Amino acid sequence: MPALRPNRVWLAVALALAGPYALAQPAQPEPQAQNTRQASDTMHTLDEVTVIGSAEEEKKIGISEGADQELIERRNASHMSDLIDQISGTSVNSLYARPEVSVGVQGIAGHGRVAQSLEGITQNFHAFTKDIGQTGSIFVDPQFLKSIDVTRGVNSSTGSLGSLGGAVDFKYLDLDDILLPDRSMGGMVRGSTGFSKYANGQKTSGSAFLASRTERWDFMLGASDSENDAYSVGSHFNEGDMLRYTHAKNFGFWLNDGAQQQSPSNCRYSGILGMSGGFQDGFHNCQFNKQQVQWLKQAAKSGALTGTEKEGDSQMLRVRHYFNDAYDQSLELFATTSHAKYQTDQEPEVWVPTDGGNAYWGKKIWSVGAELDNQVISLKYKGAFSDWVNPEVHFYHEKQEREQRWTGVPGSYGMGEPMHYFVENASNGLKISNASHFDAPKIGPLRLDTGLELRRTDKEVDSLTEDQWYQKHQQSLGYDYKELVWDPDSRNDTLALALALSTEDSGPWQASVGVGWQRVSMDVYSPMFESGNITKAGTLPTYGSLRNLYRSQGYSSSEARQMALAAASEYIKDFHIDDDSGDTRYISDNQKHNYNLKSANFGLQYTRPGSGLTTYASIGYGERAPTSNEMYINGVWMRQGFTANPDLEPEKNISLQLGANYQRAGWLAREDKIDVGVGFYRNHIRNYIGYGPIVRSGEPLNEQGGTQVANSYVANVNNLETVIRQGFELNLAYRQPLFYLRGNLTIPLRHDNKMCSWQSPSGQAYYRSTDTDDNTVYTPMGKGKRLCYSGWNWMETSLIEPIRGSLTAALTPYEGKLELGATTHFRGKQRAAYYYVDSVQSSGSAHPGNSSSAALPSDNGWIDAYLWPRVVKLDLFANYRFNEQLKVGLYLANLTDEMEATPTTLGYNFYPGRTLTGNLEYRF
Repeated sequence: MPALRPNRVWLAVALALAGPYALAQPAQPEPQAQNTRQASDTMHTLDEVTVIGSAEEEKKIGISEGADQELIERRNASHMSDLIDQISGTSVNSLYARPEVSVGVQGIAGHGRVAQSLEGITQNFHAFTKDIGQTGSIFVDPQFLKSIDVTRGVNSSTGSLGSLGGAVDFKYLDLDDILLPDRSMGGMVRGSTGFSKYANGQKTSGSAFLASRTERWDFMLGASDSENDAYSVGSHFNEGDMLRYTHAKNFGFWLNDGAQQQSPSNCRYSGILGMSGGFQDGFHNCQFNKQQVQWLKQAAKSGALTGTEKEGDSQMLRVRHYFNDAYDQSLELFATTSHAKYQTDQEPEVWVPTDGGNAYWGKKIWSVGAELDNQVISLKYKGAFSDWVNPEVHFYHEKQEREQRWTGVPGSYGMGEPMHYFVENASNGLKISNASHFDAPKIGPLRLDTGLELRRTDKEVDSLTEDQWYQKHQQSLGYDYKELVWDPDSRNDTLALALALSTEDSGPWQASVGVGWQRVSMDVYSPMFESGNITKAGTLPTYGSLRNLYRSQGYSSSEARQMALAAASEYIKDFHIDDDSGDTRYISDNQKHNYNLKSANFGLQYTRPGSGLTTYASIGYGERAPTSNEMYINGVWMRQGFTANPDLEPEKNISLQLGANYQRAGWLAREDKIDVGVGFYRNHIRNYIGYGPIVRSGEPLNEQGGTQVANSYVANVNNLETVIRQGFELNLAYRQPLFYLRGNLTIPLRHDNKMCSWQSPSGQAYYRSTDTDDNTVYTPMGKGKRLCYSGWNWMETSLIEPIRGSLTAALTPYEGKLELGATTHFRGKQRAAYYYVDSVQSSGSAHPGNSSSAALPSDNGWIDAYLWPRVVKLDLFANYRFNEQLKVGLYLANLTDEMEATPTTLGYNFYPGRTLTGNLEYRF
């Protein structure tokens, strides 16, 4: 779709505003109502009580709380984090300023574990992160957003197959959200801007929409433009909490304007080594001293934090044609394109002048500069021919191009050198579904949903990473080092089939059952990775031992030398896969992997007649295939060797959802309504993929008394321990004509999840030793030892999920035209659990017990890292609707200017401080 630049849209809108009533026309007769028994975007699940602001078109068993249009319009957010943080059971696994998001649901996040979709089209794109984090993102423009639908647990629909549990569907505005009542043509303009001294980087942003409706056609065009300067972070915090509960290692304090660094010296734990002995799987948890806390406060007050700025624009088109026949047939074209420029992975630095002045933020902090282009085009057909035949056919194309640039950081082989990671993901797909309705004896009305999806996704990567600079380093030392491919190109072909059966009557008992199957065929093109070269166990004689053998048999010295050379060459061929390589070899052939993924779910609910109380239970099973990004990550990063693991197996999850919902109108007053929900969730994940040490297939490992566990390489491996994510969600909504109350609370139940893996997941590695004749002896390792540890990115994989919640209360006088309210946000202490292994620690004076102020386990055991103290923030808002056309509002976020941040492995993601924005909506 050709890009429609926002400045042209503003011109068109300005002309339209000059004479809005010239555009207003009497409404044409609307297309006849859609048959309620029509195919839907997703598999139908059970009717149930809606819990607090659900935006779902079809209700589902369990908690269905999401973000509806009312919440989105009230918050008028320019960042997706502001919306998702107000939905129970969810989290955002990305930096605040990023325009794309990776949503976590009930502790599950990253790499497609949660099905994320825009208008029913699944997106799961990968990006570079400095801490090699769990990625998998979707691009959504908040200015186009109408609702966020969140499904908990496993749902066996074609759009959710291949995920572990949880689905998030973002829906954009439609014609009914733009047109005034009884108008067939019109538009809407939205604008927002920060103002006063609390503008905090919020520049003028806005969106414009034009819409038209006839008897047979719907047409809608939208465009948005946004720009945010760098923002200031909050400067208020509890000094005692900041001294005790912050991970100071992720901050840099530079004295003499950057000439000298002051490292934290107050360390609860320091000098702890990880299982692989690499740079980042070790453990240090240090806290600020009082002087550093004061410097941090001064820096927060010094001005905006560089690297938090962003700019973007988006366009969208929606065209719908109604056949106006007896079968309610329709055809819809949807297209959107977006562009964004921003920075990620910032590492804040505090600079301290020596003249006694106040500290301030460093202006040239390390970050990743990123540009993002995103496109989605879809064509959807619907029809309702009979109770049995109600098809929907959906063709779609999507593409995301991401360019990321950065410079090598200190400690890497490419310090100060330019690096980049460019990736293009493009997919084409076809979804076909049908909804059938029939009556079963003794059961009643039933609905049968069937679905099929065909999808092809191509990924192309152009990268210049630390491994290329490591190659130059090795060559400068006289070594031959082949350049490895950090992330190879790949293609995924998927075929998905889904079947769901559910009750449709209005009785107290409702049930739903679904099954699904997905075939994933992954082709990886031209990888370059290192693997073992040993093909069998046994004794490999040396040239010297063979020569001595032949001499002992009476051969002359010359004959023995010639025979030993020939025999040694044959032995080497016999023991090695590649004759021209040593104990390891390089593989560059295309690789192919196939997975058959299964999914199933069953749900049951009961509503006691006349009580408003509904109880429910559901259980589901889902599987996720590893991605090429996980399987073939390869090369050097931060002086740590990463290597491929082609033997990764799919992740598997059993999800349990239990709970009760209560809904009652006229609860305390004649016109009030209350919705209350409480739910328990438990995700039981096997084969969870995370980083760990590895001995590769065909690779020998020196025995050395059995103390060495790997050859200093880290790879993605399957966790032998079950990963548990569990907790409670609570939701509350109460509304009267004069006020409303809405809140949610997520209480994760702590379960420390360590990584355990086999030394050699392939089962094809060997121990290497020498006999008395100096011959090399290869002994089968099998899978080797069962190793338990905390992995490379322990701050993410071992995060102790904090308690999170929000509570909104507002007065709505003047028949609801005026809205005055406040929202309180709470995030508990952020911590991570680290599994300490004493056997891999240094001995003597270098033992970490000598540099740690807190006690270490005597052998192996858990220790906690404090990352960030709890935060309570207060927002105030006021909105006034003059009429159906005009609405204005104010939103004061973070009234008390609290400092809030979430840690990354090597830095901190800061949230904005006090920010005041005004917004306007005008429909014509």
